[in-house]
Amino acid sequence: MFKFGIHKREQLTPDHLEGFFRARKFIALDLYNALDDYPPGDRDRIQGRMLRRFSNQNGTFKNTYVRRFEDFDILAANSVRSAFPANREIRVHDIGASDGRTSCAFYDTLSGIYGPRLKFVASDYAPFLYVVRRKNSTRRVIVDERENILQIITPPFVFNVIHPEKKLLYPFNHFIRYFVNRRYARPLMLAYKAGERDVERSRVDLLCYECRANCASKDNFRFISYDIFSPPTERFDVIRAMNVLNLIYFSREDLMKAVTNIFLSLEEGGLFITGSNLEAGTRVNGGIYKKSGGRLEKLEGSGNGSQVDDLIQAIRDTPGETGCDAYEEQEAGALKHTKEYSASTPGWRKAGAKS
Repeated sequence: MFKFGIHKREQLTPDHLEGFFRARKFIALDLYNALDDYPPGDRDRIQGRMLRRFSNQNGTFKNTYVRRFEDFDILAANSVRSAFPANREIRVHDIGASDGRTSCAFYDTLSGIYGPRLKFVASDYAPFLYVVRRKNSTRRVIVDERENILQIITPPFVFNVIHPEKKLLYPFNHFIRYFVNRRYARPLMLAYKAGERDVERSRVDLLCYECRANCASKDNFRFISYDIFSPPTERFDVIRAMNVLNLIYFSREDLMKAVTNIFLSLEEGGLFITGSNLEAGTRVNGGIYKKSGGRLEKLEGSGNGSQVDDLIQAIRDTPGETGCDAYEEQEAGALKHTKEYSASTPGWRKAGAKS
């Protein structure tokens, strides 16, 4: 059995998307922002489907929903309000934000408390991708900033590279994907790296419509590319990490490194908010922690609590080991690798640089 994909804008219709077999089709990621003029409900549904079946190079999925953490956001906002007066500036980092739609909801909630005194940063591992193709060709590959191939589009097929179709269900797709990867995608990337003139590259921003609008119109909202296993790049009063510190994605050793980086980036007295759930409207299992006395103290719990609660509470500020004495040294090396979304300027710009 063959499984074709959605590879052009004209196919983003119910005739091509709905039904048991059609609903299983992969959608080319460079169509993500071709949905801007769709009704918001249709746009969110189709973009959600794109992300649900797509995985980053590190194996994590970008699956997300509108109002996914609605009740937990209320609990988190109340904790933030209790910890920080409404008349002071507050810096917030929302890590692992996927396409930013849940970040926008959290931003709106905190804006109602702090107004322009809120400085909000959302981030994800690979929010900006690139399309590489030969000029005038419909065949193309989607790569991340590290030039890992994530998706291959060769009409009528769309192949996800990291989590492809199941071999037993779609053996012909498995064979074709292997052949196309070796005979087309890899040679194309070699040609791109060699600077061949007929190979072109363009950027795809995997950010929802509201997130891109916030980046373009609000001075206190920005979106950056950030890896939780990299040294922290800035200090924050509040750090939120939802549906990212999961044992299904990472080992305990890796998660300890991520939690340590978050701890180093958090100001003394700052709050760390973390949790996970299955989909919008389901209970969040998580917790809210305060950095105090060189450790993270649990203030609030939700559901069954965070699955990495033991790692969070094991963190200690020990100078010379995991403590904040190392922060400035780490920051110098990390800042030059962090890149930020700017809706008004094509391409990348370094964090902290002016538009």
